Amino acid sequence: MNDLTRAFSADTRTVARDQVERIFEERLTALSAGVVQAVVDSLALARREITSKLNQSVRHLRAVESEEQWSKAIVDATQGFSDRAALFLLRDGSLHLAAARNICGEEKMPEAPLASAPAFANAVESQDTVVALRTKSEMSEAIARWAGEDAARKFCLIPILAQAQVAALLYADAANHNVEANGLELLATVAGAVIEIRASANGARSTLVNIAASPIPQIDQNLHLKAQRFARNQVAEMRLYKSQNVKIGRAARNLYTSLKTEIDSARETFRRDFLSAPGGMVDYLHLELVRTLANDDVELLGSDYPGPLV
Repeated sequence: MNDLTRAFSADTRTVARDQVERIFEERLTALSAGVVQAVVDSLALARREITSKLNQSVRHLRAVESEEQWSKAIVDATQGFSDRAALFLLRDGSLHLAAARNICGEEKMPEAPLASAPAFANAVESQDTVVALRTKSEMSEAIARWAGEDAARKFCLIPILAQAQVAALLYADAANHNVEANGLELLATVAGAVIEIRASANGARSTLVNIAASPIPQIDQNLHLKAQRFARNQVAEMRLYKSQNVKIGRAARNLYTSLKTEIDSARETFRRDFLSAPGGMVDYLHLELVRTLANDDVELLGSDYPGPLV
């Protein structure tokens, strides 16, 4: 093969490669445009469905005349956002089950002290959504017995706020962990707004739900703040000065064993300084250990971890 033939063959291959690359790019661009459009259409459909569902919930909630109707309307509206749902009202420092969906034995759920349910207390104190494991150490023994304890599954708690206070807590879980928290938070916002609208029409007092003057009554709020600061500082020091122990403990799923001296010392101080006061108290140290040290996975603390102090 002479030089001219070789050059012609090389040019032919180059042209063919360029054509293939151009065709591939055109097809890829067309395919990408189709995928993007499909995603946009899917998102638009989902947005319309959520909007329609929330509009129906607003109309239903505004039409209710009693606390019982309001509670049932909320849990019914969680359909599509979670497999199961329940609404707990706050009464005199206790959790009162007002309505439930797909959880049997509603009449068997007694009132549970808020202080006995760390995840619920955390949601009330933070006024924010909390995700926790379905264990009695997070839910309280009474709620875990009623809802079903399952350390492999999580649940969501969404506070319903009205007049800057937590009026109720919306519980939700799903078998595949696929709880649509954003939709539930929007629903909770709507539910709280209905309380406030009703309160405005009745001289600042809601005819639907009695809102507690304080999220955790009969407690010195300054003591609560001190307990929270103590818990945050203790856990922050563990992360700062015992970072290697934290890494080892997380990897081995036994943070308590890896940080036993530090955790036991913090627990003893918390018990002495904050649990000796009269009334109820939330184990903020336990909540901080789970939330910050164990990344919201209580199992990372290990099987030897003693559990909440209260």
